[in-house]
Amino acid sequence: MPSHRMSMSFTSPSDALGSVTKVLAKHQSDDYFTYERDGHWYIGLGSQSSLLIDPKGETITVITGAEETSRAVDKTSTTDIVRDFIYENSKYGSKIHGQVGFNYAALIRGQTFNHGRWPLLSLMVPRNEITVCQHDVTVAGYDEEEVQNLYSLIKHDTPSFDLDYSRNNVNINTQDTADKYTGLVKKALSDIAQGQYTKVIASRVVEIGHKVDMPATLLLGRRSNNPARSFSFNHNGHEATGFSPELVLSVKKGKVVTEPLAGTRSCEGTNEEIAQLRQELLNDPKEVLEHVVSVKEAIEELGRLCPPDSITVEDLMSVRARGSVQHIGSRVGGMLSPDKDIWDAFDVLFPSITACGIPKNAAIEAIQRLEDRPRELYSGAILLVEGLETMEAALVLRSAFQDTSRQWIQAGAGIILQSNPQRELRETHEKLASIAPFVVPKAA
Repeated sequence: MPSHRMSMSFTSPSDALGSVTKVLAKHQSDDYFTYERDGHWYIGLGSQSSLLIDPKGETITVITGAEETSRAVDKTSTTDIVRDFIYENSKYGSKIHGQVGFNYAALIRGQTFNHGRWPLLSLMVPRNEITVCQHDVTVAGYDEEEVQNLYSLIKHDTPSFDLDYSRNNVNINTQDTADKYTGLVKKALSDIAQGQYTKVIASRVVEIGHKVDMPATLLLGRRSNNPARSFSFNHNGHEATGFSPELVLSVKKGKVVTEPLAGTRSCEGTNEEIAQLRQELLNDPKEVLEHVVSVKEAIEELGRLCPPDSITVEDLMSVRARGSVQHIGSRVGGMLSPDKDIWDAFDVLFPSITACGIPKNAAIEAIQRLEDRPRELYSGAILLVEGLETMEAALVLRSAFQDTSRQWIQAGAGIILQSNPQRELRETHEKLASIAPFVVPKAA
């Protein structure tokens, strides 16, 4: 990697989201990641170096420029290879973006899984980086001409994004697969009654019959959602845009935090209707129990990473609005033990309890049996690595997915012994309303 990295800073445009989507629209055929946190946008354009674990979990490939090296996956060394990649590339000051598919959890646990078409894990060190904050923008990279072009693209007061909203007049049938889903919930309830597991998140797929314009979907969806994190990427032929309701984990200054959300009601209607649904959510025994067992499990997982006296529940059972739905949310944190690092934390906390179930290993195995197609990135994670000790992983829900042959959205619900199949089906409809209305087809 070149040693000289140049950067340019200037006053932020008034419409940060518009500027971000303008950049992505210009570069949507290139590899890119963008990640939003607390109103700050981090964009990585072009791949300086990438790491990929193939869909079967058999090969790890590192691509740097024209050089490509591969080696067989050994479950005892996989995390060390990932650590080495992060260590080698963090020294240059670049953020590392990435995505982790749901089946990565089975790989690192030595479980069998139904492989899909997406990589189990991919990391990308960008060639150019753009950070859009409230008051300023920074463009950085190794090629002076590329940096200057990006500066000009953002700085000039041109329309942020030419989005023809009539293109969004496409109805996605979220009723599709409804009958099949209630049958799946009944099967899960039978498993729970037999003591196979306590909770499982069962999901369903809704196909999209057209190619998706990911930057336009990010623009339209973000204007109508209030996620914990937003993201969009195109890497190695796989694309997704989403509005994450929660963090799998955050690690910063030695502190690891996870934020389980469990318990859901609609957040649509009049203020009075939404407030009534909020009270219904907080007083529903099934929803409260589902949340409490998730928090208990989060505490136990942090106990594998942190000294017990450092673990605290910093926020318990607050209601958090996330687009078309409202959830019960909590925040649990602790200080990482000296012998643990960010990737130890990720491997313990991934996948999120609220995206698989309890006990985690049994729930991951159950999902392989219950669902008839691999989850790919759904309920996986989007990563932003900012050095050897700082990292975030956002849970991939409320998202649109696309590869060379298909496009879809997906939603699930937490099934426990007290679940009602029709209520769980309705919950998937409520969640799909956070993404389905905002999926923009690509222009002809």
